[in-house]
Amino acid sequence: MVINRRRFLAGLLGASAALLGAGRHAGAAVSNKARIVVVGAGVGGSRAALALRRLLPKAEIVVIEKEPKFVWRPAAFEYALGLRSWDKITRSYDALAARGVKLIRATVQGIDPGRQRVTTTTGPQDYDLLLLASGIRLATETIKGLDLNPEVNACVYDPLQLPTLHKRIAAYQGGTILLSIPQQPLQCPPAPYEFVLLLSEHMRRQKIKGRIVVLDANTSPQPAPLASAFDAALQSHRDVIEYIPWIQVGAVEPGAKRVVSADGEAFSYDLLSLIPPHRAAHFIREAELAQAGDAFVEVDPVRFRSTRFQTIYALGDAARTPYARTASAASACAELCAHAMAKAVSATGREIELPATFDSPCYPYVNREQALLLRIAYALKRGNEEPRVESRVQTDTEPRARYVAQRAAWEQDLLQQIFGA
Repeated sequence: MVINRRRFLAGLLGASAALLGAGRHAGAAVSNKARIVVVGAGVGGSRAALALRRLLPKAEIVVIEKEPKFVWRPAAFEYALGLRSWDKITRSYDALAARGVKLIRATVQGIDPGRQRVTTTTGPQDYDLLLLASGIRLATETIKGLDLNPEVNACVYDPLQLPTLHKRIAAYQGGTILLSIPQQPLQCPPAPYEFVLLLSEHMRRQKIKGRIVVLDANTSPQPAPLASAFDAALQSHRDVIEYIPWIQVGAVEPGAKRVVSADGEAFSYDLLSLIPPHRAAHFIREAELAQAGDAFVEVDPVRFRSTRFQTIYALGDAARTPYARTASAASACAELCAHAMAKAVSATGREIELPATFDSPCYPYVNREQALLLRIAYALKRGNEEPRVESRVQTDTEPRARYVAQRAAWEQDLLQQIFGA
């Protein structure tokens, strides 16, 4: 990732200082010994917790995470296809504890903004400031029959289902593999298309006679800047892949081994890998952190603070922001958010001039040896009234081997920053 660190940190501190308003925890009203609770230990939550630990050495930093291990999501489909082992895509959260972050393994059940309390399966956790980095929820309830029969599906986005998907692909000897892609918003929009293309490549290499039917609720492959490149790649695999856009899955009928679209069209399968629509956690809606009709926390896009509650922040897939829903964007936004939160509990820090900038690179595979480039440069600027976020998109839709190497270097750097390995 290309980031001008001095300018990046300078800008985000200036943004926080300029934008913080009056509130219970604004300015010096709260000691820098505050108790800060982070919900979620994915890329955004882990990176923010470590930044807060560095910025506020006297504060208590608590992370609540329900999963036993960190799963590196950008490599999930590589594990599913047998290209990486489980150990290579997971990390222990002990690395966070070793750096002074208190880790609580529990499931969040609710948030009480008035009492500043998080209810969990292991008991309540009070906070001075709360950061929601809880990622996405797979809304299986939106597909009739899936909630009652979760075992029929194996989704590449579900860490609990990944081992099952890995086993089913390893045992696959032919027939129809049916995949679905929901409408946006979607965590890492290129990932389903990468998975489909690498799965087709796997079938060709193994000389497996079968087909992959892709039901895409979108009108074309996502994200839009890479649509033509993905479409060309899918067409080059048309002997294996049948790509059908504008089809939304409505129901699963396990007994008949078929999926029915919202329009009533039926599709048979031998191996099922549906990606349910992505939503935020139920407790976000129940705590009224989202706007009516939305599922994600409404936040200020520069400091990531809730527009409804001064003591709550959100980032990554849990928030409604103008940033990409990718690991690289979540990592950069975590630093921005941590500095804003640190400013909220500490009177220290100097006024620094905007804008802040950061890059969010993405290197989607089209095959094992080649990848594309999508790089979004973000600039945080202060206008006459409210701060705004501007973006500039750079793409290279020609598959290149060097982007695979750059992807590997980016991954190694990010995991090193969080876990030290």
